Amino acid sequence: MSGRARPHAVFLGLLLAVGPVASARAASETRSAPTQSGWWNRLQGPAEGEPDGNPVRPFVPAVPKPPNVPADAIATSGGAGQVDKVAAVGIDLALADGAAVGGLTLRLKESPANGANVGADKAKVTACPATAPWGPGQNAAWRERPTADCSPGSADGVRAADGTWTFDLTAIGRLWADPAKPLAGNGVVLAVDSAGSPSPVQVSWLDVDSGHVAVELTAAVAAPSVDSAAAARAFPAGSGGISADPFAYPSGQPTFAAIEPAGTATAGSGAPPAPPAEHEAALTVPPAPPGPVLRARPAVDFWEHVPTPTALLLPAAVGLAVLIGVVLGPTGRPSPVFRREGGLSRALARRNSIGGDAGLRPPSATGLGPPAGTGLRPPATR
Repeated sequence: MSGRARPHAVFLGLLLAVGPVASARAASETRSAPTQSGWWNRLQGPAEGEPDGNPVRPFVPAVPKPPNVPADAIATSGGAGQVDKVAAVGIDLALADGAAVGGLTLRLKESPANGANVGADKAKVTACPATAPWGPGQNAAWRERPTADCSPGSADGVRAADGTWTFDLTAIGRLWADPAKPLAGNGVVLAVDSAGSPSPVQVSWLDVDSGHVAVELTAAVAAPSVDSAAAARAFPAGSGGISADPFAYPSGQPTFAAIEPAGTATAGSGAPPAPPAEHEAALTVPPAPPGPVLRARPAVDFWEHVPTPTALLLPAAVGLAVLIGVVLGPTGRPSPVFRREGGLSRALARRNSIGGDAGLRPPSATGLGPPAGTGLRPPATR
């Protein structure tokens, strides 16, 4: 390596070594300061509704600076229900890692020049965040004025007896410092509220170059945030972690409520941070998952499940059973059968019914033998 190239290499090495240190220092620095200021005149430049490329506009001379606005001042004025002048102040805001905006205040000082302020003690001035970047100017064209949007946040100025105005920009500063950047840090636009101010009215403040514009920042410790994606990875579904579904837990397992982070403490106030509030974890037992519900089936549905052939054979079977019962009798034995009796059988039955001594009488007495004196013998008995 030549002697001429060696100093360049050493310088490059120093830049590489100092670069990370400078970036780390910037990341750990909390600061706020005004950067620029300006004001715009309605009478300057193209009028409202004037088309672009007006051929007469190049021949129209610029409106001279009003004598009631000093060279080192910015002004806002209004009259006849409209705003004639608007002012703007740029603010540089930076926070260290882990810090948040605890308070942000803009302080302006009225110009002591004669005629610079008209009805300032009764004027109502509102500060709203600028929606686009802008550059400084004095008596600049009205069309080039920065636009403002008061919907994210606004601050009404509070005037002290010595002509000092205070604007509480805490809500706007928190939007500027939000990591998601919902609002770009383009400073604030100051305009007279013509409806709430006497007419005419004008307020002139000393500009940033005069050194009488102050921005005061109070930093606070940012509250820890819960990463929902990390919580989902740490407590997957069914693991017993935090869940919105009470049936996701096993029956009888205790569930603990989440504890909110402690409040933030304001840095630079001299007071020690407040101790974290005590939270009690709520112990709850989730209800057991419901079991199957048994429902009685209506009896009318029985015949719907009986096959048609079975339903037709059932009356026939019942009739057959009745017929068998009639035939067999109550005891199931056959009924006695009566035979037709002849003359002899009737005679024997009649003899048995007369008495026990009927069988001892001679045959002649019973009328079964031949009559006496006939010489006939009775039949021989076997």
